Amino acid sequence: MTQAEAALLCARLYLRDGKSYLQEGSFTAGIAALYDAILFAMHYYIAEPACRGSINLNSNDLWDHAALYHKLVKTGIFDDPNAFNHLSLIVERALWLGSFSFDTDFVLAEVEKMLSKLGVMPFNESILQSESIAVC
Repeated sequence: MTQAEAALLCARLYLRDGKSYLQEGSFTAGIAALYDAILFAMHYYIAEPACRGSINLNSNDLWDHAALYHKLVKTGIFDDPNAFNHLSLIVERALWLGSFSFDTDFVLAEVEKMLSKLGVMPFNESILQSESIAVC
C-alpha cells in the first residue's frame, strides 16, 4: 500500500468513526476523529503524484497542519482560509473543556466539503469493511 493509499484509507476510516461518535453523542471523540480525517486527507492530497508538483512544500509543512492548509488555500483547493482554524478551535475547546457544545451538523457538513475537495469523498462504505486493517 502506498503512502497516499494509506492516508486515504485513514481519512475515510476517521470520517466514518467521527460520524458514528457524533451519532452516539460522543462529541469530543467525534470532533477529534473528524479533525484527524482532515489531517489524513491533506496528507493524501499532497502524496498523490498528480498534485505533488503543484504544491511547494518543505519537510516542516507536513507536520505543521495549519501551514499545510494555507498552502492548499494558496493553490485554490480551499476557498475559506479560516475554515481549518475554526475547526482547530472547536477541537481544542472540546478536548480541553470536555463538554463543549457546537453545531454538529454544520461542522460535519464543513468537514465533508473539505474532504470532497481533497478527493476523499464520495466513497462506498463497503470498501472500508473489506480494507479495514490496522493502518492508521
